[in-house]
Amino acid sequence: MIHAELCGFVQQLGLVGKHNGHRYLLFFGGEPSWGQTQLGSLGLGNEECLLLADKAIAGLSPKPAKQYLGREFSTVIIDAYSVQSVDEWLAAAGTVLAGGLLIVLCPEFDQWPRYFQSKSDAGQDDAESFFLKRILSKVADRSGVYGFSQRSLASRAFRSQLPAVLQPWQPSLPTPDQRAAVDAIIRVASGRAKRPLVIRSDRGRGKTSSLGIAVADLFQNGLCRRVAITAPNIGAVEAAFRQVQLLLPDGELSEAAFHFRDCELIFLPATELGATAHWDLVLVDEAATLPVGILHELLKTQPRIVFSTTVHGYEGSGRGFDTRFKDILDRERPQWRRVELREPVRWAGDDPLERWLYEAFLLGAEVSKPRESSSVQLRVLKRDDFMQEAILSQVFGLLVQAHYQTSPRDLQYLIDSSCVVIVAESDDGVIGVCQLLPEGGLSDDLSAAVVCGQRRPKGHLVAQRLAHINAEAAYARCVSFRVNRIAVAAELRRQGIASRLLAAAEEHSRRMGGAYLSSSFAASAEVVQFWRRNDFLPLWLGSRRDTSSGAYSLIVAKALQSNVDMSFNQMQQRLLDDLPLTVRHVHSKMSADTLVQILASGSQQNEMSTADLRQMQRYCKAELIFEQVAASLMRICCGIDLRAISGAELALSVLLFSESWASVAAKYQLSGRAAVEQSLRSIFNEIDAIYKSTEAQ
Repeated sequence: MIHAELCGFVQQLGLVGKHNGHRYLLFFGGEPSWGQTQLGSLGLGNEECLLLADKAIAGLSPKPAKQYLGREFSTVIIDAYSVQSVDEWLAAAGTVLAGGLLIVLCPEFDQWPRYFQSKSDAGQDDAESFFLKRILSKVADRSGVYGFSQRSLASRAFRSQLPAVLQPWQPSLPTPDQRAAVDAIIRVASGRAKRPLVIRSDRGRGKTSSLGIAVADLFQNGLCRRVAITAPNIGAVEAAFRQVQLLLPDGELSEAAFHFRDCELIFLPATELGATAHWDLVLVDEAATLPVGILHELLKTQPRIVFSTTVHGYEGSGRGFDTRFKDILDRERPQWRRVELREPVRWAGDDPLERWLYEAFLLGAEVSKPRESSSVQLRVLKRDDFMQEAILSQVFGLLVQAHYQTSPRDLQYLIDSSCVVIVAESDDGVIGVCQLLPEGGLSDDLSAAVVCGQRRPKGHLVAQRLAHINAEAAYARCVSFRVNRIAVAAELRRQGIASRLLAAAEEHSRRMGGAYLSSSFAASAEVVQFWRRNDFLPLWLGSRRDTSSGAYSLIVAKALQSNVDMSFNQMQQRLLDDLPLTVRHVHSKMSADTLVQILASGSQQNEMSTADLRQMQRYCKAELIFEQVAASLMRICCGIDLRAISGAELALSVLLFSESWASVAAKYQLSGRAAVEQSLRSIFNEIDAIYKSTEAQ
């Protein structure tokens, strides 16, 4: 191929793209040296390009894609030979400007699925990646998507490939959507307190710029003096600082702050936005990437706060955040409001690249609202079922809706890994899904190395953990199955569908010779309750909080063979025995309602001692002070089922979490220690009454 022809074509493509407000996708399929030669002929510069690769190519230096979210580039190059992460591919794609190009250097299309699978950690059951084959099937005859092959590219009429020149794209900024968002932010800052705002948008809609426009307006009109902005990193809010500086040129921009007269906009990590500092307004950008626990804490401590999040982001979905955080907002700030930005600002609404990416990676997969139906059938999907776009989209849409964060990588694992997918179907299609992963079956030598902490092979999350913490290689040697994800359409939850899916997963595991069925998840009261209701035992609680949910990871399991059952009971009891100590020193950030659910799993095995019961009764009569009975009350809390006791969380806050009287009083809106102790006595009076009625029976 003549390099001058390619260079001329790419230049013309860029001109058409700027005119139309479009971005285009180019694949260079062939040997690495061939693709790099074609790239070098384009004469691209470092500043205008984002290169994803493990080394420099054609004079361009590689950059980590996720550190450049919020930045804009005229050209993004992905070296698919060295960068296999589809999440990074999509994150980089979101930085391409109108008139820009996304260029992928890759093997020939008929060779790429085999190469991709050989480098993938999603699974090696098939020689070729069906996930990638599906994506490549959407390249041919797609407007704005071009595939150049080393084999076939001898001479081509480039002019015939150029897209049509449309009416010139002339974005009017700010867009009406942005203006509405800015007005809503100003109302948060100047209106009544404790009425938070949630801004939702797809990528490229000017969400972050809207934050900057609003801050400039507030500063200019003297409505705010101190504004804090937070995000996963300062680069993610660069557009906000750029807008403030553009609109207030007399201000001073520093590395992480902007000052205008006596006003300041400061970037801080979310963990440093302390409750003691006074802020007139707090802006949380890319909120879906932050743990729910941190967001919840900000909600409680900051009376004027705005959360903005990407919904169908190129690097993943924030709809799980939207669903889960909405429950907290509805409960604690019922007058919260939401605005949405739909119109793109960085490219036209009919952008070919966005349209292709959404279709290829199911970024816009939605769950159609199902009707109530008594006819629900369960089945295990076969590989051929994933070739049906409707089924694949429904399954992935359910996973996106039900889980906090879902990324394109999850789609890759769904299709390419050796997982078992069980679905619940009604007349409306797929309404529930359970993703089951095989674990264990490791060799004796590898299992022994896992026990000693010397090896940690990919996958086998629960099997390895149980083998290691119990110093028992059998958990890794035997075959087991892990429920990776389970989801039911929001409108049909709490109708027993998820439990039916679990029963089907258990049946499949038994049929395949599984010794146990397990799961690992971010522990919350509702989720723990679901697994306990289905007879799974809590066995191990992680020491670090999940980065997405802010909760601790809990492993639960159900024995499918009799020789495993006793060891699981012993593991559960050890966890329960340890909790009174670990909630003070290791799991201090666990929510009290979650602890109630975990403790309840062992309550049927314990009885209150006569001495502890007597101490509790004397405390309720004010014959003994708290310090004299604290140990007895603690043992009682750990030994009975607190789920039916109103106010049990308060008792745990005092007795197990050892929170100060002032802290508990503030949390439960009480006047002080005396009021807290009055509530404690009411709680233990209720426990005493239940105990007496049980004894009478």
